[in-house]
Amino acid sequence: MSTRPTTAATLALVGLVLLTGCAAGAPVARERGEVAYDPFRAARTDEFVSSTQLLTTMKSPPTQLVVSNLGIDMRVDTQGLEPNGDMSLPVSPFRAGWYEYAAAPNSPSGATVLAAHVDSLAEGRGPFAELRNIAVGTEAVIVDASGVRHTYIVTAVERIEKGAVPWGSYFSLIGEPRLVLITCGGEYDPGFGGGVGRYEDNYIVTAEKVS
Repeated sequence: MSTRPTTAATLALVGLVLLTGCAAGAPVARERGEVAYDPFRAARTDEFVSSTQLLTTMKSPPTQLVVSNLGIDMRVDTQGLEPNGDMSLPVSPFRAGWYEYAAAPNSPSGATVLAAHVDSLAEGRGPFAELRNIAVGTEAVIVDASGVRHTYIVTAVERIEKGAVPWGSYFSLIGEPRLVLITCGGEYDPGFGGGVGRYEDNYIVTAEKVS
């Protein structure tokens, strides 16, 4: 799966996350069968822009995500890219990763993007496994590194086949401030990638900022 943004207005500064599998580490025990690791992929782009440094200054990174209705209370780690272009993610499914080239909670526009593994062998199912159950209208709160709380209301919950996800629309640096939460789900294909395996879908939650 690959996608490349066509303008610098989308999150093309270093890479665009392509979520191809959301299990961390070696094979993962889950409700039915096993999950194997397949990294979050980031498609490289030639659309580097001179505003990269500007976009990464004056941002206060998210440090905590709380969705009380689902019992989610997670630490958030700042994540960049691996040397091969993959997006880095916390190994534990109990920690979310904020893509540092995305908007921050205090940014005047664009999407603050958080992603997490859905499960792991060592720890089982993580909090983002609950995203499939989130309802429109649910409140989500981000606390940033300055201690400021940012409140969002869920406006859309989508389950999309991996090959059909329009990643550029979720990683945009323009538009109203919003929160995007991403993990994997759906059926698990153990034969994908010659036995590497992957979940077939992504769960993507979008929430508008209200305060």
